[in-house]
Parts: sequence; structure tokens; C-alpha cells
Amino acid sequence: MNQTLKFLGRGSAFNKNEINNSAYFKKGNVLVLIDCGKGVYEAIKNSGIMKGVKNVYQIITHTHKDHIEDLPSFFDYCNDELKIKPNLLNTLSINGNKIEKLGLKEGRDFKYVEPLSKNFKWVNFLVVPHSKTLDTCALEINFDNKKIFYSSDCNNIPFQIEGYDEYYLDCSESGNELHMDIDKIKEIIKKNKIKKQQVFLMHIESQRTLEIARQEGLNVVQTVASLEKNKISSIKKQMKQTSIKESTKAKE
Repeated sequence: MNQTLKFLGRGSAFNKNEINNSAYFKKGNVLVLIDCGKGVYEAIKNSGIMKGVKNVYQIITHTHKDHIEDLPSFFDYCNDELKIKPNLLNTLSINGNKIEKLGLKEGRDFKYVEPLSKNFKWVNFLVVPHSKTLDTCALEINFDNKKIFYSSDCNNIPFQIEGYDEYYLDCSESGNELHMDIDKIKEIIKKNKIKKQQVFLMHIESQRTLEIARQEGLNVVQTVASLEKNKISSIKKQMKQTSIKESTKAKE
């Protein structure tokens, strides 16, 4: 199964080799971006995803640094270069003080939008536990005729999540109390009667996490950059095979 959501980054705060976890989807001239941590702004510029975009809806699942660090750069880019006033969804995850500490001001840099307003119908918000003192926003996304569950950062999903077409689940190494590890994810898959091919792991901590996930037969999200790299590699391979065939025919 191919993933529906596109990812600019899939790494956690502890992963120095990956851009911080950030997903997006586009509908017409509207971009919906989920989180904006370190490396995300450059990935946005390099990916060309802003072409044709006239409306931006930014979702912040919670205000940890690896989910908001590049928000000022991205909002400046929207306002100054693209002449778009971005919308920030006003969810339980928003800590106004932390947003202000980033140097961002409502009205000047962005507009708050209520998530249940008639202008934004594609996402519902669900509360999940991250730590003893912090809840975060899981997302129920309705897009491309699919119903998608996006866990955000959490240590458990304390309710049933049956019936989704795709599941994007936060994943860490064993022993991390802030995130779900592979064993917890396997437990959730079994409890909710989910097929493994429906699951895509994100917020990856290390190469070891990737290897464990693949050993368990679980998908790991592909980023826009990695998909483009695979595409180029595939094209080069096809060109090489064509060249070999033509060379063989010429010799014959």
C-alpha cells in the first residue's frame, strides 16, 4: 500500500540524520502542513510544494521544539515572499506563550482558525497522552476518499482506532516513556484488528528503529526527498537497461 500523506521529514528530536517529523497534504490550492520543526522550512523550499498554493493551514500537534522550530521561517516565507497569510489552527496543542516566544504575533504573522469552522473540514482532533503533564493532538484526516489516523507524539492510544484506511504512528526505541515502541504498536495493531500494510511508522529515532520495524514487516514513511531519490535511481536504472539492450542489438 502506498502512503497517502507526504512527508518532508520523519525524524525525532534525537535523530541527527533526519529532518524533524512533518507531514502534509494538498487539496487544490490549499496546503495543510502538520508541524514545522528543524529542517522543515528548507525541505519546503527545496521540494517545490508551495507552487500554486494560495491558502496555508498549519497544524501544530504540540509545542515541543522539534515540532515548531522552523515555524517563524516558514511563516515569514509565506508572508514576505508568497504574500500569503498562513492560518494556524487554534487547537488544544497551541501554547500561546510559546508561539509568542518564537517572535510570532497573531494578526501580523498568522491568523488563528478554529478547527471546527466551516472553512476547515478535513481534520478532526483527538487527545492522546505524551507525558504525565502533556497531552498532544492526534489527527483524524479525511482526504483523497480515505480516513486516516495520525497519532502525533504519544505514549499510548487509549481508545479504539478501528476502521481507518491508513495509520501513521509515532515510533521510538524500546524503553522510551514518551513514545510508543514497536511492542506497543504491535499491541495496538492486534487490539484494533489493523492490517500491517495499513501502518506507516514515523518520528523515527535511529537506524536501529528502522531495522526493527522492517524486521517486523512494518512500513516506514518515505519522505519527499527519498521518494524523489528513488525515482531518479529508477530512471537511471531504466536508462542503463535500455542502453545495454541497444548495445546488444547493435552487436547482433
